[in-house]
Amino acid sequence: MEMTTKIGSMDENITIEKEGKDLRIAFDPKFLIDVLRVIDEEEVNLYLFNAKAPCFIRDDNSYIYLILPVNLIE
Repeated sequence: MEMTTKIGSMDENITIEKEGKDLRIAFDPKFLIDVLRVIDEEEVNLYLFNAKAPCFIRDDNSYIYLILPVNLIE
């Protein structure tokens, strides 16, 4: 996971289990952090379909969170 803002940056490796092709996608980090703060689990499921489609995040309590991607500048 990589993030760069006006006040700093971070580059963190996280362990994942993945199915399907590799995908490069970006989210507003505020929305991703907001979701992860309310999930009280060690593991979460992220469902990613393509770089333009929303990301679905699911926890063990049957909640589903939706985050829209932002365009990447390459």
